[in-house]
Amino acid sequence: MRIAICENDLPAAQELSGRITAYFSAKGHPFEIELYEDAASFPVENGAFDLVLLDCVLPDGNGLDIADQLHRLPERPIVIFISAYEEYVYRSFRVGTFRYLVKPVQEDALQEALDCFLSYYEHNIVIEIPCGNRTLFARLNDVIYFESAKKHSIVRLRKTDYLAETYYEASRSLAEYTAQIESPAFFRTHKSYFVNMRCIKEIDNNVITLINGEKVEISRRRAADFDEAYNRFLRTLII
Repeated sequence: MRIAICENDLPAAQELSGRITAYFSAKGHPFEIELYEDAASFPVENGAFDLVLLDCVLPDGNGLDIADQLHRLPERPIVIFISAYEEYVYRSFRVGTFRYLVKPVQEDALQEALDCFLSYYEHNIVIEIPCGNRTLFARLNDVIYFESAKKHSIVRLRKTDYLAETYYEASRSLAEYTAQIESPAFFRTHKSYFVNMRCIKEIDNNVITLINGEKVEISRRRAADFDEAYNRFLRTLII
């Protein structure tokens, strides 16, 4: 996940960066944050950010112009405005702002904005399922597990309204999926299974029962790491 903060007050940007770092570190999400102090240095076309926090008033322009350019990109990031001026609120909605936070940014307001962003971000992560001469796409949240099938893998999904089946054999290995997916909700419980911990219904004696009724083993050598990862994942749901 790539995050940008464009704020002309560097100490304020660093303080905000620290708070955002604490938030995503607690959630277990890999991320990187880049700081920019003016409109000229902000890489609108080449940034490829997932989240941008923008000050409305910059020394060489305003954040509304940057947001307007970002809003026109094919893959536009989520934009959260941070400003000492409430009069920009209504103008910000014209350029697709996600939230508008008034300085000094209160912790509960920042938390709510980041919670909503993370929920949106996780829901919209898309994976490819290459099947023969076609490639299907699925939301990562809808995957129950990935299972190794030699050089291929089996992708088991919840019942969705956009794919006909819940079982697909992908011409992509389990190792490729585990290398690609950085979500803290997924764990390699066994050499053959990469499980979405959101889909766990019950755990009993190192056997997981999933929401579709299937059972998956937690290998002995991974049991301690799984307990730690699952407890950490559960804590992210209440932080």
